[in-house]
Amino acid sequence: MRRWGWLSLLSLTIVVTLLAGCGGSKQVFSTGALSSVRLTTASFSLLSARYYSAGSPLLTLYLEGDGRAWASRYRLSSDPTPVNPLALRLAAVDVDLNKQQSVAWLGRACQYQPVGGDPACESRYWSSHRFSEKVVASMNEAVDQLMKESGAKQLRLVGFSGGGAVAVLLAARRSDVVGVVTVAGNLDHDWVNRHHGVTLLSGSLNPLVVAGQIRKVPQIHFVGGKDEVVPDEVVTRFIAMGKADLCAHKILVRNVAHIKGWVEQWGRLLQGVDTELSCG
Repeated sequence: MRRWGWLSLLSLTIVVTLLAGCGGSKQVFSTGALSSVRLTTASFSLLSARYYSAGSPLLTLYLEGDGRAWASRYRLSSDPTPVNPLALRLAAVDVDLNKQQSVAWLGRACQYQPVGGDPACESRYWSSHRFSEKVVASMNEAVDQLMKESGAKQLRLVGFSGGGAVAVLLAARRSDVVGVVTVAGNLDHDWVNRHHGVTLLSGSLNPLVVAGQIRKVPQIHFVGGKDEVVPDEVVTRFIAMGKADLCAHKILVRNVAHIKGWVEQWGRLLQGVDTELSCG
């Protein structure tokens, strides 16, 4: 297991402006070079942001976390849009550091709903069914659109928290994935929910089940040393289940919690990704 230290605070400004709409919200992102675009799939309307570098063979795609799925421990939120879109912030850092590579970000089902709402968005899709076949298939369809737009032939998936689960589930069904990076990734939601004593996600696919299918895909799993939401044991179990010891690296990042600290560290962590993202 590798340990990574602190780095200086990177300057990053992201403004999320929420303009009230009839039955929904309109989101305007100011993220430097990233521009937002809505993708329509067979099941959901998904918000994305992207920066394409002409001729880049690789698209690095950031997948957002679960957002504000719950208003309290016992009450679902009416809108799962994240207050702090961490994966989007990490994507912006990536673009800022390297303009020669294509980078995109993808929100989760029912986050950032269009004005008037998305008729497919039932609350189960940000609770019990947040990783359902319908949700994952929709996100996979959106990835196809982003790959076609960018012209890239290879895909690197970077998922934060529940986005880490989605990254694994997508990698297991695609042939163009050359790397998976998770940040505080929930790679076994059954174990995590039992650990916290909350209801299991009965309608969701569990990434642990497909761990073996991606054992030959290079992986980096970043774990926060102060993360009390997704303990590092989750990653240890995932790597062991997939028998991916040669391709999967668990990296403990000191003094980082589930959300706090990642943006400040991300520039330094990215410097080691290309080297660490390998098999053997």
